[in-house]
Order: sequence, then structure tokens, then C-alpha cells
Amino acid sequence: MAQVRVRKRGKTFSYIFEAGKVDGKRKVVEKGGFPTKAAAYKAGVEAYNDFIHGNIGITSESITLKDFMTAWLNEVIALNVKVSSMQLYQSLARNQIFPQLGGIKIQELTPAMLDKWIRGLQQAGLGQNTIRHARTLLRQALHYAVYPSQIISVNPADYIKVPKNAPKELVKRSIISPERFKKLLEKYSPDTDYYIPLLILYYTGVRCGELLGLTWDAINFTKKTITIDRQVVYLHSRGYFFSTPKTPTSRREISTDEILIEELKQWRERQAQNEKETGDSYVYVYCHNDDGKLIQQSKSLGGVNNAQRLQIVCTRKTGKATLPFHIGYLLKEEGLNSHSFRHTHATLLIENGATPKSVAGRLGHASVAITQNLYTHITEKMNEETASIFNRIMQTNS
Repeated sequence: MAQVRVRKRGKTFSYIFEAGKVDGKRKVVEKGGFPTKAAAYKAGVEAYNDFIHGNIGITSESITLKDFMTAWLNEVIALNVKVSSMQLYQSLARNQIFPQLGGIKIQELTPAMLDKWIRGLQQAGLGQNTIRHARTLLRQALHYAVYPSQIISVNPADYIKVPKNAPKELVKRSIISPERFKKLLEKYSPDTDYYIPLLILYYTGVRCGELLGLTWDAINFTKKTITIDRQVVYLHSRGYFFSTPKTPTSRREISTDEILIEELKQWRERQAQNEKETGDSYVYVYCHNDDGKLIQQSKSLGGVNNAQRLQIVCTRKTGKATLPFHIGYLLKEEGLNSHSFRHTHATLLIENGATPKSVAGRLGHASVAITQNLYTHITEKMNEETASIFNRIMQTNS
């Protein structure tokens, strides 16, 4: 590689290459201390390739899409997005992009391949939103491969469109009737780990991640309010993390009633009793100060360096945190999904006269339009019922 030169400095060797110009002046990268000329040259080639590929740890131009995107996500994207966004990107890459395209070298990707891939997602039954998000992520990664990585000259994803006939909505939004909820509470009584999570989900409509990030200092027993300012998310292969809420509007204060407040008071007392009965083996939950990683450690071991203990609401009897897979397992067992409680909460509110704006604020939607789009069928039903009432009034008075 002509761009990399080697020179001897004393008893060791150094590599050197040009890295463009800064303020009109030639910039040179040099590193020494290598015992042989060959070792210096090899290190120089790797450093040069890393430099031209955007400094994401790539030392070869012959690289698969999976290896490139993994490096890009971990070294570039992770530095600029929230943990929850990183969770989404990793999931899209792992589930929608890598299975079909991950093993292909970037230079061999063609628009025809990507068109076949995106139609395969449609045939697999994925909705427009999922397909669109996967295409966007792939396109952004390949843009980086064009520049600054300079691995490819043209982005083949620029020419790919989401099929218009892909279904727009795939999540089945079921309503949990008061009768069914009562049966759930009978099955998962106050003695179980799921009683309090079920109550909070039903009475507040919070997201599952928000539920599991809830701490006792976020509950105002006097005002009967719950403040949402944290969530728990899972990053593939890295574990669970505490993060800020999904969007700025997701940070909110929710008013609740005496029923939930009293249940929470009783649960806090039971939680303290569980700690007393378990003793030193009771588990404390910590949040790492640097990255928000969720750490669980026995009380007997003392604190965790560079981390703060969080007194979270949803715990197991041993003090361990209730995690997303616990709630996911419960919902699957009951034929529900993560949207069921939020959908039920919003539906009950709107059907009983709450405005879309107030419901949007309570659910933490980024805009009222999201609420209106999700619950158009309800507002239409209410409009029809209002018109029927007016017609009856007019008929009575005619």
C-alpha cells in the first residue's frame, strides 16, 4: 500500500501516512516503537484502513454487511443516540437485516438484492413501519460506507421503496375488560410478583419500560401522582440499562386515584418486609453513573463503585428487579401484548369523554396526532352517538 511508509528511528521502526489537510496544512499520522520493518508496515496498513473507513475499527475493504453495520452501530451510532434508540436499531439489524443480507460483502450488494430483501420482509408479514425503519437503518449505514468509509462509491439502498401494499398495522390491540382484569388480579394475587405491575399498567397506561424504571421517589402519595422520568431498556448482548423516557413528551406526571395509591403503600410495606426476611442476601438494584447499566448485587456485598442505588417499585420477593422479559412472559401466557394495557387505558378514557389531547399527555405520545390516529374508530363512534342524541332531542321537540 503506497500510502503507508516505514522509516527507522533509532533501533525501532515507525509507520507514517498522510491524513489530508487541516487549515491548509498537511496532516501526517505517525507511530513508532515497532521492532521490525514488517511489524511497522502491518500496523500502518491497519491504521490507514481504519482512518479511511471512518475510524470504526475496519481494517479490510472486504467486509460483510453484518461486520460493517455492527462496527458502525457500536462505534458511531451508539455515541449519538439514546439507549432506547440503540435498542431499536440493534433489533432491526439482528432480526430484519442480517438474516438475509448480513453475510454478503458490502461491495457485492446491488439494488436488485435489496429489492428482493424488502419484498421478502413484506412476504413474511411485516408491516410498513417495520419495513420502513429497517430500510432507513440500512440506507444510513451504507451512506456511511460511501463516506467517510469510502468502501463503496454508490449507495444501493437509495433506490429501494417500501411496498405500498404492505399492511400498515399489525399489532392486535385488544381491550382488557374490567371483568377480565378482575380475573387477572385473582390469578396474580398480592402474594405474587405481578400484582403491582398489573395494577400500575391498568391504572396509568404507562409503557412497560417506564413501569420497570419507576422508583419510589417518583410517587407522590399526597398529590396522588406518578412521575415518569426513567425507563428500562435491553441492549442485545449488553444487558439492561436505565434510560430517559422515549421522547421529551414521555417525561410526564400522571394523576391517579386512591385505589392505586393505597395498593402502592401496602406494597412498599411488603417490600420492606421482604428485605427484612431475606436479610443480607436481599438484592439491591444500581444504576451505573457512566452508561446507566442496570446492576444487581446482594446487599451483603455493599455498594457498587461509580453507581447509585435505585429503590425501584417493581421487584421480586428477593429484591431483584422485575425485567421486561418477566412482563413479556406474563403477557404471552395471557394472550396479551405490550400494547394491551395502554390501548385499554386510552380506550376507556376516550369512550368516557376524555379529549385526545389529555389522553396524549397521559400516555406520553409525541403529538396529539398519534393519539387521534390510533383511536380514530373510537372518536368516530362517539361522534355518531352524539349525533344520535341530538337527533332524538330534535324529534322530541318537533
